[in-house]
Amino acid sequence: MRSMRNLYTALFIFLACANISYGREAGNEDKFDIPYELLISNRREECREIVEKHTIARILRDVEFEIDEPVLIFMMDHPLFLSATLRAMEIKDYLITPDKEGMYLFDDRKGLRGKFEVIYSEPGQRYYYGEGGYHGLILRLRGRGALLLEYRMGLSNPPIVYMNANLYTKIENIVLRILVEILKPIVTPLIDKKLYEFIESAQELAKEITAHPEKVYQTVKESGYADLKELEEFRKLTLRF
Repeated sequence: MRSMRNLYTALFIFLACANISYGREAGNEDKFDIPYELLISNRREECREIVEKHTIARILRDVEFEIDEPVLIFMMDHPLFLSATLRAMEIKDYLITPDKEGMYLFDDRKGLRGKFEVIYSEPGQRYYYGEGGYHGLILRLRGRGALLLEYRMGLSNPPIVYMNANLYTKIENIVLRILVEILKPIVTPLIDKKLYEFIESAQELAKEITAHPEKVYQTVKESGYADLKELEEFRKLTLRF
């Protein structure tokens, strides 16, 4: 009984200290027209199941990134370089590494670990599949997820890219799934906190690249974190010579 009281006390403290939830649940007007037939074959039905039977969904609309669209695309399509640049600029210590199956391993160094891969890529769209879990002191969750991104270039100076995102997560264990439904007021802010930490880090990096491309290039080069071929591609995109 005492251990249960301690658990509820800890959950209450966690809820009280959690960031305010900025994302929102999906409505009919928020559904992306997902081209399931174009997704990579081994993830097609899995992605459909996650979207249609998700445990939690988070919806983001018109998130702004102050960056040229080609540079944003480069960063999205080179997650190892993105990770290296965030670390070199001392914005976030995310660790992204390749695994033997062609996926990317992700560790935010704060309890969130997993792996992901691109399952659909077209101009203006990137869809990702991921699996992993959160390993906190109080909550330990494991599941699968689908992240659907759509982006468009705005007409402004400095340049701005607007991004929409649908994030669907499905907890695998049925007992945990029921528990998560009960504890949504706690679990949802946790997901939002992790999601917005990444977004705010990417926004900060985007502003630095747009305002000080030479500084970013030199910092990443001197850090030794990035692949030299990818660093050269980044230089050509941002420094224009």
